[in-house]
Amino acid sequence: MDGLVHRHTKPGTAPGTLAGRAPVLDEALDFTLVEYTPDDVQVVKGVEVDECRFHLGTPGHTWIDVAGRPNSDMLRDLGMAFNLHPLALEDVFHAHQRSKLDLYEGQGFIVLSDPAYEDGELQSRQVSIFFGENYVISFHDHKLDIFKPVRDRLQTAGSRLRTFGVDYLVYALIDLVVDRKFPLIEALSAHLEELEDEALGHPTEDTLNHIHKARRALVAFHRIEWAERETVLAVMRPEVPFIMPETRTYLRDCFDHAVAVLDLVESYREMTNGLMEVYLMHSSNRMAEVMKTMAIITVFFMPLSFLAGIYGMNFETQIGNMPELGWKYGYEFFWGMVVVVVASLFIWLKRKGWI
Repeated sequence: MDGLVHRHTKPGTAPGTLAGRAPVLDEALDFTLVEYTPDDVQVVKGVEVDECRFHLGTPGHTWIDVAGRPNSDMLRDLGMAFNLHPLALEDVFHAHQRSKLDLYEGQGFIVLSDPAYEDGELQSRQVSIFFGENYVISFHDHKLDIFKPVRDRLQTAGSRLRTFGVDYLVYALIDLVVDRKFPLIEALSAHLEELEDEALGHPTEDTLNHIHKARRALVAFHRIEWAERETVLAVMRPEVPFIMPETRTYLRDCFDHAVAVLDLVESYREMTNGLMEVYLMHSSNRMAEVMKTMAIITVFFMPLSFLAGIYGMNFETQIGNMPELGWKYGYEFFWGMVVVVVASLFIWLKRKGWI
């Protein structure tokens, strides 16, 4: 089921324990280091942890992007190197967390979701963002370079990302993750249009299954977006450290985008409910047509069965016999009567509009 998370940590395990997660195929990480000031920017890919630790202490703003899902030992080393809170590290380790904002001493931690829609199912992927006074550390489960547009903007002289503080970088990352939902909704919309044409045209046995999968994906998507909207709202609050008032203005626009995504998800979820009803109505109409055809056949053959039963008795006694049995053209008379009865029934049903 979409959104179902299997946690294997035993009850009573100490908080912050990096254990109980199923292994992933590729746990190699890709580090991208960005250090920038209003006058200069440096982007280095494939750096080591020790080099990242050194840049965290420099006067400029530092952004470290980590792509991939680290194992427990690797994540524990990163936590020690970057001074990350163990409870936040646990959320990064297990992933599939609900979107949220956590505040620790001298550090903020944001969890967002960057799902993918593949084969009619919603695949959950997590984005985690740590931020402090002069640094941002981002983690994302997949190896796609999703934050490349933000890095490109950072390399533009005079851009707000260069002139503002790291809080504006946090906003830019959140905004990108939120806006990545719009292409996903377009893919969902195209799939729903195909299902609508299929349900109204020539539904198959798989149509109901496809509609149910799309409906389930939208339920999971709605749950993700509801939490993400609340997370953006939480980051806008005045008590959140390191977020300047001018950045909250831009976060309001990001909040509007999150609300728009949620509205679209709700409308498409209603659309899938309508598709389910259309399919069931089409199935009922098809069954009604079958029953109607069978009823018409029964109406035609019932009087014929009655006539055949009467003349199948073959009474030939001297008293009360069936005179038609001795007629020269009795057989032709029987078939003529059959034709008259069938034609009369057809004309009557046609005038009633039943056929």
